[in-house]
Formats: sequence, structure tokens, C-alpha cells
Amino acid sequence: MVHWADHMAEKIIRERGEKELYVVESGITPSGYVHIGNFRELFTAYIVGHALRDRGYKVRHIHMWDDYDRFRKVPKNVPQEWKEYLGMPVREVPDPWGCHDSYAEHFMDLFESEVEKLGMEVDFLYASELYKKGEYSEEIRKAFENRGKIMAILNKYREIAKQPPLPENWWPAMVYCPEHRKESEIIEWDGEWKVKFRCPEGHEGWTDIRDGNVKLRWRVDWPMRWAHFGVDFEPAGKDHLAAGSSYDTGKDIIKKVYGKEAPLTLMYEFVGIKGQKGKMSGSKGNVILLSDLYEVLEPGLVRFIYARHRPNKEIKIDLGLGLLNLYDEFDKVERIYFGVEKGKGDVEELKRTYELSMPKKPERLIAQAPFRFLAVLVQLPHMTEEKIISTLISQGHVPKALDYQDLERIKLRIKLAKNWVEKYAPDDVKFVILDKPPEIEIPEEIREAMLEVAQWLEGREAFTIDELNNVLYDVAKKRGIPSKSWFSTLYKVFIGRERGPRLASFLASLDRKFVIRRLRLEA
Repeated sequence: MVHWADHMAEKIIRERGEKELYVVESGITPSGYVHIGNFRELFTAYIVGHALRDRGYKVRHIHMWDDYDRFRKVPKNVPQEWKEYLGMPVREVPDPWGCHDSYAEHFMDLFESEVEKLGMEVDFLYASELYKKGEYSEEIRKAFENRGKIMAILNKYREIAKQPPLPENWWPAMVYCPEHRKESEIIEWDGEWKVKFRCPEGHEGWTDIRDGNVKLRWRVDWPMRWAHFGVDFEPAGKDHLAAGSSYDTGKDIIKKVYGKEAPLTLMYEFVGIKGQKGKMSGSKGNVILLSDLYEVLEPGLVRFIYARHRPNKEIKIDLGLGLLNLYDEFDKVERIYFGVEKGKGDVEELKRTYELSMPKKPERLIAQAPFRFLAVLVQLPHMTEEKIISTLISQGHVPKALDYQDLERIKLRIKLAKNWVEKYAPDDVKFVILDKPPEIEIPEEIREAMLEVAQWLEGREAFTIDELNNVLYDVAKKRGIPSKSWFSTLYKVFIGRERGPRLASFLASLDRKFVIRRLRLEA
């Protein structure tokens, strides 16, 4: 099966024709924190561009910051005094936290630094700068000249939706008052470059389109942008792709006003966190950011989450136990890609998913420290980073000869595993080694089995996990001890609980002499 990004790339080439440069676009208004749901739009555009590049084409990925949109409402996490800035461009609203030049920049700067960690080629553009330097002046004037056509297009869809037609005094743009910077209504156009406006502060005036105070309304701004940059592909959420919504009207406006064709598109579904109710909202503050994912996931895994799901499928990221499965799945796909393991099903699609998840593919398989096991090791009190690495080597989880890349990856995973245990691990995964043996009744046959394991360990400086595992099973089997009773007793003796991590690996990770003493129930 062909990966969905390759399918879209082929469709773009087929329908847009062979071009020297293809343009893909994503964009958002920085009205709040840019979360993992917003990122899906950027990644969908990026991965289709990646597939085009893999076919030998040049690609420009524009991410448009709509920072010239007006400040519409004060979010919960912003002081209510910010009401005085309502109606101003978000790029000109002060930063409530005082660390950036503006409200918009506070959110844009964080997201851009997050995206940089993913090694993605993205050209971040700012609507405020483009408007203010007059880059859109000709297109704005064309929209004024075609005001009647635009109104007819919008009214056609309004009629289908059983909405009243636009008022006769409607204009395809609005003005930011040069003095107060508030959204102002247009009352007249001189047929050339001058526009008369009425400011909400009560005064009227004229402004020149080329001065950058005139901004097109969303349903006109979007198709104008497609035409201006020659956009070939832009994904969109289902709200923009519903019948009669901004993509439908934009498709007509770009053709009838700007004489060009609308870009191809893909609808993407929401991204959420398993167990979290409701849709994430940057202005409400109930969001998970890429920064949050980076605390527990390698960058490659972040890309993998989005690459493996078709855009029209909702993504629910599980930061609990499901995260361990995600690491297992990713590591398996990586091993399949490098031919270390054979895969089942559509192996080529799996390999392609890995390729598209990794802008810079490693030349070989970098050491994979199993995250599931690391989540155990980081909870052991005596385990330094160095000891964890030596345990991984001695138990055969990573090669004996490790280079810089291997070590860096292992160290990163150790750090991520620590974060996961602290922040997201369910309680039944967490444990603490008891300071002394618990005061519990232990049947005689189990006591004998424990002493036999202790004796076996005493005679061995080194052993394999399989050898220890066999001993654990053998001593219980020959005494007729049920596995459940045997293992639950051992877990109680070491961590005071009936269940725990895989026992042989767990015991082998502890100090051998400590394990011997504890099996003998010595303090």
C-alpha cells in the first residue's frame, strides 16, 4: 500500500503539472498556545512536501502566522485588563507575561523553537509584516474592484445555508485605525488606493491601501494568499472544509477574482490526549504542547505519531501505559527498516512511514534502549546513568561497543523515562524498594525456594536473564508452588506489592548481594 503522503504528492504532480517549485502551506492565528492539534496542520503540509522532495522536486513550505488578525477575546490565563486591546492586531497587543515584544510573538516564538527540534524545513511568514510592507496591495485593490463578485459568491453560499445576505455596505476588508489601531469599518473607497474608515473611537479618516492598515477579511484573505504565493497544497480542518465554508468560497474567489486555481487539500482530524475530555483550545489553556511531548518522547516518535495516521483519522495520544506500546512499535518499525527484524503485513508502507518520520535518517540502527525497561531502572535507588548503561549492556539490550550517537540516544531515553515515571506513569507501574523485609507470612515451601535461588546467585558473579528466569521457574515447579503465589510473594518481599516489573530482569538489575540478603529475609 502506498503511504498517504506519497499518494497526495502524486496527485499534486498530476493535477498541478510538473513544476520547478511546489508550494505547500499551513497557517494559524497565534491567539493562544499552539498545541499538538494545531501542529497536525503543519506536519501534514510538511510530510506531503517531504514526499515531493523525495521525488526530486524543490518545495517551499510556508507557515503563515495570521498575526494581523484582531484580538477577539481575552483568554482565561490573561489579565482581564487586556480587554482594552480587543480589536487590535494580535501582533500589536502587549505580551501579558512581559517576555516578548507582543502577545502573538509570545506564542509564535515557542512554537517555532519546538518545530526546529524536529528538523523540518519551514518558512515562517508573518501576515502583519506582509500587509505593512504593502506586499498584498495590488491584490487588496483587486478585491475592492471585484467587491460585487465576491459578495455574489459569499451570498450564494449564505443562501444555501439559509443565512441572510451580506448588507449592501459590506466590504471585503477592514481597516486598523492608524491612530488607535482598533478594527474600524470601511465607509468609502475612492476607486484607487484611498479608503475612508470610521474608528470605534468616534472619528473618521482616510488611509492608503499601500500603507498596510487595510486587511482583507478571512474568506478573501485566504484565497488571495493562495494566488499570491502560488500554493499547490494546503491541508485544513473539517470546519474549513465543510460545505459552504471558507474553502468552498475561497475556491470560487481565487478563480473569479484572481484567475487561478485553488490548491489541493486534505482534511485532517483532531488530535487529543487519551482520557482528556473536550477539544483543546489555545485560548482556553487546556492544551498539550509539543514541549510537553518532548518531555517523554524522542523527536522521531513525535513525527511517527503523525506520519503513521491518515489525516482523516483522529489521533488520541496515550501518555500513560500506551506510551510504552508506542515506543515498542516505533522500535520495531525502526528494526524492520534496517533489516534487523522481519515485519508482517505491508512492510514497505511501514518502512516508508519511518522514512517520512525521519528528515535525517541514521545510516545504521542506533542503539535502542527499551523504554519499558528503562522505566523500571530509573526507579531503582542505586542506578546512576552509568550503571543503567552498564545494565543495558550486561543484559544484552544494547551492543557492548557504543559510539557517541548510541550513548546520546540512550542518555536521552533515560531522561525521558524519568520524566514519564514522574509525570504520567500509572501508580501500578511505580514502585519503591523496601528498606527491610516485610513482616508477612511466607509458606515453608516458598521460603525454601527463595533460599535455593539465593544459593544459586551466591555461586555466580555473572549470569544471563534466561538463566535466572529458568531458576525462578524450576525452584517453584519442583515444589509444586503455583506461579501466581510464588511471584506475588517475591514482589511483596522486594517492593511490598503483589505485582511488578518482569521479575528476572528486575532482580538482575539490583545489587546481587542485596538480592541474596533479601531472599534470605535478612535486614
